[in-house]
Amino acid sequence: MALPAAEIAIVLLVIWTVSSFLPLVPSGVLAALTVVGYAYTTGFAEPGLGVLLGLVLVSLLASAVELVSGMVSGRLGGASTRTIALGTAVGVVLLFVMGPIGLVVGLGGTVFLDSLYEHPGETRVAVRRSAYAVIGVFAGPFVQAVMLAGVTAAFALSVL
Repeated sequence: MALPAAEIAIVLLVIWTVSSFLPLVPSGVLAALTVVGYAYTTGFAEPGLGVLLGLVLVSLLASAVELVSGMVSGRLGGASTRTIALGTAVGVVLLFVMGPIGLVVGLGGTVFLDSLYEHPGETRVAVRRSAYAVIGVFAGPFVQAVMLAGVTAAFALSVL
């Protein structure tokens, strides 16, 4: 028995929600494409235009939140934008070498070392800055998953 398009779309949205916790998977973008793809199969009759735009907007916002969470929290901790950007780049490189822990080690370590370079002897400041950055890296996927779970539920309610 073939699954109807709505059920396939809901299954995909659940998969994208779960994949929020995997590094380098653009879950929010994939969710937006899934919703638009379903709307295309129905001739844009379902879900309604307002719901469609809302679901796409929230999906893309979830991707944006996941991308900038480390930077925002690092800035809140006192690290510079340059340091956060450098730490993110180091983390992405280490991601391929060490797996997901490499992202955390790269970002946290870079922020920590740069903070010690800026303020020699102030280990507490360096630890605080790197902790904020790492917490943001961990918080981003959770926020994205919650937002995408809401997209999945709203989509299901609007098409079933």
